[in-house]
Amino acid sequence: MKVIKRICDVIDLVNDWIGRIASFAVLGILAVIVTEVVLRRLFHSPQIWTMDVICMTFGCYIIMVCAYGFQKKAFVAVDVLYARLKPLAQNILHLITYLVFFVPFVFVLVPESFGFFLRLYTTGERGYSVWAPPAWPVKLALFVGMTLLALQGISEMLKCVRGIGEAVSGTDDTKGGDAA
Repeated sequence: MKVIKRICDVIDLVNDWIGRIASFAVLGILAVIVTEVVLRRLFHSPQIWTMDVICMTFGCYIIMVCAYGFQKKAFVAVDVLYARLKPLAQNILHLITYLVFFVPFVFVLVPESFGFFLRLYTTGERGYSVWAPPAWPVKLALFVGMTLLALQGISEMLKCVRGIGEAVSGTDDTKGGDAA
């Protein structure tokens, strides 16, 4: 169980730091929006690049903090029945739902996102605006974000396995994954 805990701790630490760092992208988005408003309203000089930068940065931000949000339980969960269950049953239920819903999702999306990135990078595809920025950075962020989400899912499933093992063996820490 110590090995499982160590693996989970490393994955959680990586996603925690990446999520914290990526969250600063919001400041970049804010700076671009303020720049655009000032240039457009005060100097009557709208820029062709600002909308693309805002959309691309926001897309990267959302996908890069996805694993962080998953780790911190920031997503909506309906726990009407779940809260009444014992920790063993909670961990079993979470493990089953991860295996049924989460694993197929990331199993498909991680390789597909890498394919999207690779195709755009090798063909040099660009955005559709007049500015025409390269499109591959957003697809790279999608691949990295989905990979981090998959790793966080592995961490959460391992926490459930650890919680099940501890509940069955009768040790004190039966919190496991989301039961924590």
